[in-house]
Amino acid sequence: MATCKRSNLPRIGIFGTGWTARMLIPMLTDNGFQVIAICGRKRESAERVANDLDIPFRTNNFQDFLLKSEVDLVCIVSPPHTHAEMAVKALSAGKHVLCSFPMALTQSDAEKMVTAARYYPSLLAVCQNPLRHIPAVVRMRELIADGFCGKLMVCEVVVRRGPLVHPKGFTWMCDKTMGGGILSSVGSYVVDVLAYLTSDRVREVNGQVRTLVSQLPGRVEGFRSIDSDDFATFTLNCHSGLYVTVTLNGHVPDQYSQELLMIGDQGRLILRGSELYGQANGEARERLLMRDDNMSKYGGADDDNLTIPPVMLSGTEQAVAGLSRAFSSSPVRMQVDMAMVADSATFEDGLYTNAVVDAINESSSTCRWQSVVVGDKGSQRNPFWTSNGGETERASPMLGTGRQNF
Repeated sequence: MATCKRSNLPRIGIFGTGWTARMLIPMLTDNGFQVIAICGRKRESAERVANDLDIPFRTNNFQDFLLKSEVDLVCIVSPPHTHAEMAVKALSAGKHVLCSFPMALTQSDAEKMVTAARYYPSLLAVCQNPLRHIPAVVRMRELIADGFCGKLMVCEVVVRRGPLVHPKGFTWMCDKTMGGGILSSVGSYVVDVLAYLTSDRVREVNGQVRTLVSQLPGRVEGFRSIDSDDFATFTLNCHSGLYVTVTLNGHVPDQYSQELLMIGDQGRLILRGSELYGQANGEARERLLMRDDNMSKYGGADDDNLTIPPVMLSGTEQAVAGLSRAFSSSPVRMQVDMAMVADSATFEDGLYTNAVVDAINESSSTCRWQSVVVGDKGSQRNPFWTSNGGETERASPMLGTGRQNF
């Protein structure tokens, strides 16, 4: 049965052709959106996804993609080094923007995105962090605000997963300069969801970020090597006095597990996957407070057997459904009820996350505590921008140079 399209929902263009795009597109169409265009690095990649998912317009030229007037909202699901330029140009073209995490390659890029979002306040400009939309996380935030834990003192986060290397071999995930690595691809979600849960910000950090495996037989070998990190451990000191420890381990094959323990002077909350447990002071044992038993029908695996963790699928489903409701509540197709997307990460939230990740990397390099400074990174340059200050920069593998196809 065909999904009923809602005439007041924006028509969507997808920038990116990877496994995230293949997961997201069916979710969008099932929630009433029309996905009418897709842009990829290679023409054949865009053709393949478009044919598989019935998308009428496909291209590998990002300018042709942005000139498509029928596209009202651009979903950016490409590698991080391409996010900023596409987001800024999409907003300038009068299109809403939904960008995946991490938001940008550098703080300088993130600041450009924030500036563009502020210049076009009527347009939606948000980052997609599925963790914010998991029902157990939403409930955890409510309980923290209601004082279940009392004054927050300690938080522990542990994420274990398999290698991020693509089965076909070397990709951007192997290259730190393109935004690859477990700190960027997993840690940015964690940093953002901690701010969402606690309404607190990090003052200083101390961390170690390591690449423990530089080659994988059959995938990355010979003259090529991996320089993106596969292990990170760091401590965050927050302004409120909350003390956070985080461990990200990319050496546990064939599984994804995450646990977030929040301890206060009145009790503790524990998030295990999509289940929430709580234990108030004086209670003999922890008790189950919420469980998400809904199994995603979207699977999360592509033809290369790359899988999206079920908990992330669940959060993405909730986010897409919420986005549909936010646009449906307006009688005008291009307008969105901003209050209904208030739980989504703004570009300002993305800039803050970039600042924390930058400080963790700096701490790892210097073996010292580093203060978190948001903004003031004008000297950072993204070599993948097609143009910067009138100068021609290194061409982006996703964006090309000028009107060249990519």
